[in-house]
Amino acid sequence: MQSMGLGKLASNDICFKRKYRWLFKITDVSYDGVNALPPSKSARPSLSFKEMDAQHLNETLYFPSKPEWKPVNLVLYDVKNNSNVDPVWDWLTKIYDPKGDENNWKPAVSGLDSFKKNCTLEMYDGCGNVMEKWKFEGAWPQNIEFGELDMSSSEVVTIDLTLRYDRAYIE
Repeated sequence: MQSMGLGKLASNDICFKRKYRWLFKITDVSYDGVNALPPSKSARPSLSFKEMDAQHLNETLYFPSKPEWKPVNLVLYDVKNNSNVDPVWDWLTKIYDPKGDENNWKPAVSGLDSFKKNCTLEMYDGCGNVMEKWKFEGAWPQNIEFGELDMSSSEVVTIDLTLRYDRAYIE
C-alpha cells in the first residue's frame, strides 16, 4: 500500500467514523420490534462543567465542578405500521394521557420505571461492527414535536424529540 502523503492516516488500523453509520436505540420507540420508528438524525452527547471559583487576595482560580449534560435531539421517521400504536405517543402516555380519566396526568416520579428509559447510540464501521457505543441513563422526552405539514412538499413526516437524560458514557 502506498502512503499517498497521508502519513498515519493511511495506516491499515485507522478507520474514520462516518456520520451516516449509527443507530439510536430506545427500546419500543426507535428500536426493537416492528412498531419502532427508524431514526433519521441525532447527535452524540455534549456536556459542560459548572465552575467553582476560589477567591484569593489578588486573583480568582476556577475549577470544574458539576457536569451538566445537554439534551440530545433525535429525529424519527413517522411511519405507519400494522399496529395502530404510535411508539412516541405510547411513551408519552406513561405519565400523561389526555383522553383518560380525570387523573390523566401522573407525576413522573410515580412511574419512572416505565417512563425514563436507558438508550444507546452505536456507531458502526463499514462491516456493521460497533466502533463506539454511548449509553444514556434515564432518558425521557423533554420536548416532542409531531412535525409540520405542508401541501406543497412531498417530504417524509418526522417526529422530533428532545431527550433529557441523567448521564451518558462510552461503554
